[in-house]
Amino acid sequence: MLDTYTIVHIVHLLAAIIFLGFVFADVMVLGVLKKEFGKEHFQEIKQTIGARARKIFPLSVLTLLLSGGFMMSKYINSEAGMFNTNLQLLLLVKILLASLIISGIVYSLVQRIKGQQPHPHFAKHFHKYVLILGLGIVILAKGMFVL
Repeated sequence: MLDTYTIVHIVHLLAAIIFLGFVFADVMVLGVLKKEFGKEHFQEIKQTIGARARKIFPLSVLTLLLSGGFMMSKYINSEAGMFNTNLQLLLLVKILLASLIISGIVYSLVQRIKGQQPHPHFAKHFHKYVLILGLGIVILAKGMFVL
Protein backbone atom coordinates (compact mmCIF):
# COMPACT_ATOMS: atom_id res chain seq x y z
CA MET A 1 0.00 0.00 0.00
CA LEU A 2 1.25 3.47 -0.87
CA ASP A 3 1.80 5.90 1.96
CA THR A 4 1.31 9.66 1.66
CA TYR A 5 5.04 10.34 1.22
CA THR A 6 5.28 7.93 -1.73
CA ILE A 7 2.28 9.49 -3.46
CA VAL A 8 3.67 13.01 -2.96
CA HIS A 9 7.06 11.81 -4.21
CA ILE A 10 5.50 10.46 -7.43
CA VAL A 11 3.56 13.69 -7.95
CA HIS A 12 6.78 15.65 -7.34
CA LEU A 13 8.66 13.58 -9.93
CA LEU A 14 5.91 14.04 -12.52
CA ALA A 15 5.87 17.81 -11.94
CA ALA A 16 9.68 17.88 -12.27
CA ILE A 17 9.48 15.99 -15.57
CA ILE A 18 6.95 18.49 -16.91
CA PHE A 19 8.95 21.49 -15.65
CA LEU A 20 12.38 20.38 -16.85
CA GLY A 21 10.92 18.91 -20.03
CA PHE A 22 9.50 22.28 -21.01
CA VAL A 23 12.76 24.06 -20.18
CA PHE A 24 14.77 21.44 -22.07
CA ALA A 25 12.52 21.80 -25.13
CA ASP A 26 12.82 25.58 -24.99
CA VAL A 27 16.61 25.54 -24.73
CA MET A 28 17.47 22.63 -27.00
CA VAL A 29 14.64 22.44 -29.55
CA LEU A 30 13.22 25.92 -30.06
CA GLY A 31 16.64 27.37 -30.84
CA VAL A 32 16.91 25.01 -33.82
CA LEU A 33 13.45 25.97 -35.04
CA LYS A 34 14.48 29.63 -35.16
CA LYS A 35 17.27 28.80 -37.61
CA GLU A 36 15.06 26.50 -39.71
CA PHE A 37 11.91 28.59 -40.04
CA GLY A 38 13.14 32.16 -39.77
CA LYS A 39 12.52 34.77 -37.13
CA GLU A 40 8.93 35.68 -38.06
CA HIS A 41 7.57 32.13 -38.30
CA PHE A 42 9.56 31.19 -35.20
CA GLN A 43 7.72 33.88 -33.19
CA GLU A 44 4.38 32.31 -34.20
CA ILE A 45 5.61 28.88 -33.09
CA LYS A 46 6.91 30.26 -29.81
CA GLN A 47 3.64 32.11 -29.10
CA THR A 48 1.63 28.96 -29.76
CA ILE A 49 3.79 26.87 -27.45
CA GLY A 50 3.94 29.69 -24.90
CA ALA A 51 0.15 29.89 -24.70
CA ARG A 52 -0.03 26.24 -23.67
CA ALA A 53 3.00 26.51 -21.38
CA ARG A 54 1.48 29.44 -19.47
CA LYS A 55 -1.40 27.14 -18.52
CA ILE A 56 0.75 24.19 -17.45
CA PHE A 57 3.97 25.78 -16.20
CA PRO A 58 2.64 27.63 -13.11
CA LEU A 59 0.80 24.53 -11.90
CA SER A 60 3.93 22.39 -12.26
CA VAL A 61 6.04 24.95 -10.37
CA LEU A 62 3.46 25.23 -7.57
CA THR A 63 3.22 21.44 -7.37
CA LEU A 64 7.02 21.18 -7.16
CA LEU A 65 7.15 23.73 -4.35
CA LEU A 66 4.38 22.20 -2.28
CA SER A 67 5.41 18.59 -2.73
CA GLY A 68 9.09 19.46 -2.21
CA GLY A 69 8.27 21.25 1.02
CA PHE A 70 6.24 18.29 2.22
CA MET A 71 9.04 15.84 1.43
CA MET A 72 11.69 18.12 2.94
CA SER A 73 9.87 18.08 6.26
CA LYS A 74 10.60 14.36 6.56
CA TYR A 75 14.38 14.90 6.52
CA ILE A 76 14.80 18.38 7.98
CA ASN A 77 12.78 19.06 11.11
CA SER A 78 13.17 19.77 14.81
CA GLU A 79 13.82 16.12 15.63
CA ALA A 80 16.09 15.16 12.72
CA GLY A 81 18.03 18.42 12.74
CA MET A 82 19.31 20.37 9.79
CA PHE A 83 23.03 19.74 9.24
CA ASN A 84 23.49 16.30 10.82
CA THR A 85 23.80 14.05 7.77
CA ASN A 86 25.12 14.16 4.21
CA LEU A 87 21.53 13.73 3.02
CA GLN A 88 20.50 16.90 4.87
CA LEU A 89 23.45 18.87 3.51
CA LEU A 90 22.72 17.82 -0.07
CA LEU A 91 19.04 18.57 0.48
CA LEU A 92 19.93 22.08 1.63
CA VAL A 93 22.02 22.59 -1.53
CA LYS A 94 19.03 21.41 -3.58
CA ILE A 95 16.82 23.90 -1.74
CA LEU A 96 19.32 26.68 -2.50
CA LEU A 97 19.38 25.81 -6.22
CA ALA A 98 15.58 25.59 -6.32
CA SER A 99 15.40 28.97 -4.55
CA LEU A 100 17.48 30.51 -7.34
CA ILE A 101 15.05 29.17 -9.92
CA ILE A 102 12.01 30.37 -7.95
CA SER A 103 13.53 33.82 -7.45
CA GLY A 104 14.02 34.10 -11.22
CA ILE A 105 10.42 33.09 -11.82
CA VAL A 106 9.19 35.61 -9.26
CA TYR A 107 11.35 38.34 -10.84
CA SER A 108 9.90 37.55 -14.27
CA LEU A 109 6.33 37.58 -12.95
CA VAL A 110 6.84 40.88 -11.11
CA GLN A 111 8.25 42.46 -14.27
CA ARG A 112 5.28 41.19 -16.28
CA ILE A 113 2.81 42.53 -13.69
CA LYS A 114 4.54 45.91 -13.80
CA GLY A 115 4.26 45.88 -17.60
CA GLN A 116 8.03 45.85 -18.02
CA GLN A 117 10.42 43.47 -19.70
CA PRO A 118 13.02 41.59 -17.64
CA HIS A 119 16.66 42.56 -18.12
CA PRO A 120 17.75 41.47 -21.65
CA HIS A 121 20.45 39.11 -20.30
CA PHE A 122 17.91 37.50 -17.99
CA ALA A 123 15.34 37.11 -20.76
CA LYS A 124 17.88 35.58 -23.12
CA HIS A 125 19.60 33.14 -20.75
CA PHE A 126 17.23 32.34 -17.88
CA HIS A 127 16.02 29.01 -19.27
CA LYS A 128 19.62 27.92 -19.83
CA TYR A 129 20.39 28.64 -16.19
CA VAL A 130 17.22 26.87 -15.09
CA LEU A 131 18.15 23.80 -17.14
CA ILE A 132 21.63 23.65 -15.60
CA LEU A 133 20.30 24.22 -12.07
CA GLY A 134 17.51 21.69 -12.62
CA LEU A 135 19.93 19.02 -13.81
CA GLY A 136 22.07 19.78 -10.75
CA ILE A 137 19.04 19.29 -8.54
CA VAL A 138 18.29 15.93 -10.18
CA ILE A 139 21.90 14.77 -9.65
CA LEU A 140 21.84 15.91 -6.02
CA ALA A 141 18.52 14.10 -5.51
CA LYS A 142 20.12 10.85 -6.55
CA GLY A 143 23.28 11.58 -4.54
CA MET A 144 21.31 12.24 -1.36
CA PHE A 145 20.53 8.55 -0.98
CA VAL A 146 23.91 7.26 -2.18
CA LEU A 147 26.41 9.36 -0.24
